[in-house]
Amino acid sequence: MPSRMLVTLMLAFIVAGSMNLVVIAPALAWQDQHDHSSQLPQAMQSEEQTTEYVCPMHSHIVRDEPGTCPICGMQLEPKQNNVRDSTVEISASMQQNLGVVTEAAGRTTLWRYLPTQGRVSWNDDRLYHVHPRVSGWIEKLAITSVGQRVEKGDLMYELYSQELVVAQQDHLQTLDTLTNLSNKDRREALQRDGRTRLKLLGMTPALINELEQSRQVRYQVPFYAPQSGVVTELPIAVGMYLQPGPTAITIAASDSLWLIADVPEQQLDWFSANSPVSVSLPQAGIENLDASIDYIYPELDMTSRTLRVRIELAGLSTNERNKLVVGQQAQIDIFGGPKRDVLAVPVSALIMTGTDNRVMVRESDNSFAQRDVHVGLVVNGQAEILHGLSEGDQVVTSGQFLLDSDASLRQRSKTPAATDHSQH
Repeated sequence: MPSRMLVTLMLAFIVAGSMNLVVIAPALAWQDQHDHSSQLPQAMQSEEQTTEYVCPMHSHIVRDEPGTCPICGMQLEPKQNNVRDSTVEISASMQQNLGVVTEAAGRTTLWRYLPTQGRVSWNDDRLYHVHPRVSGWIEKLAITSVGQRVEKGDLMYELYSQELVVAQQDHLQTLDTLTNLSNKDRREALQRDGRTRLKLLGMTPALINELEQSRQVRYQVPFYAPQSGVVTELPIAVGMYLQPGPTAITIAASDSLWLIADVPEQQLDWFSANSPVSVSLPQAGIENLDASIDYIYPELDMTSRTLRVRIELAGLSTNERNKLVVGQQAQIDIFGGPKRDVLAVPVSALIMTGTDNRVMVRESDNSFAQRDVHVGLVVNGQAEILHGLSEGDQVVTSGQFLLDSDASLRQRSKTPAATDHSQH
């Protein structure tokens, strides 16, 4: 009996000890947690709601008050934003260890600048479409393939046309009757009418003079290139029957080419006709060629949301021009006008999360605050600040990510769950 009681007492002692351990362990863990938190920098956080008005089609159009979008005219829609204002205290020695560097937000002039790609294209204003003006058969074709270079005055083809033969015969008969006319004005008018008819049918003045002198009809009439360039279309062949209307040959002038570049919709108001550009085509030996925007196409590409701009490549050397190939890619730098008196900070100061932008601002010697900012024009390492900063604010340009991480950690520790836990 005594042994049984002894066993019972020992079991009770073990159970009681276990319960004490269960109660003590969480308490130690709680104390350990709160002891470590005291080592973190102190932070203060407050949030307020602000309203911005944003275009539903152009998200970069943001205003502080209701209105319409200057691009599409749609009503701006209100958007609620949480303004972050979290302050981190950090000693001077720790700032030195972290490499914290600040720079003042200031007013400056930003030049709009867009690097983009372009492609070499024929100058549509210098395309010459050769259309026969009479029906007939091609007896000889001097141009053999697309891409062949021709000079102005080179033979293109020879055509047998009954209509041209009859027109030549009629003109010779008219000349024979002129000797019997005493009226000089009448003779000149008849000769002029005959020459004009042959010219309108496609014969050159040199061929007409030769006809009048030799009095011999040409049955195969030659046709010559109206300009120098490259043949881009050749739908004809020897023996084909031509009729007025369809294009027989297309010749593109090679001394003037275009570059077609795409400009994003967001930058449409940056540029205008005659805006300066710099063109580089290393494969053609062209570096930093000065040019300008010749034309801005009026239609927006609905898929890529870009607008085409045209740049004329003029003033090239013969060697550079001969190396250019339609379809080549070119690096194009487009320069817009200045945007003056804007508040700007270095791009390195921005903390971009994908959903918003913020910076770390020095509020005192040892105090730094998170600040939400709305960014406008970004160019040449500078970012325009539309909202969130004032001139003279000291923004952190080095070490800001460590400060931001520390502040964000403190924000998470200040959630309602953490606050309730700390009150136990």
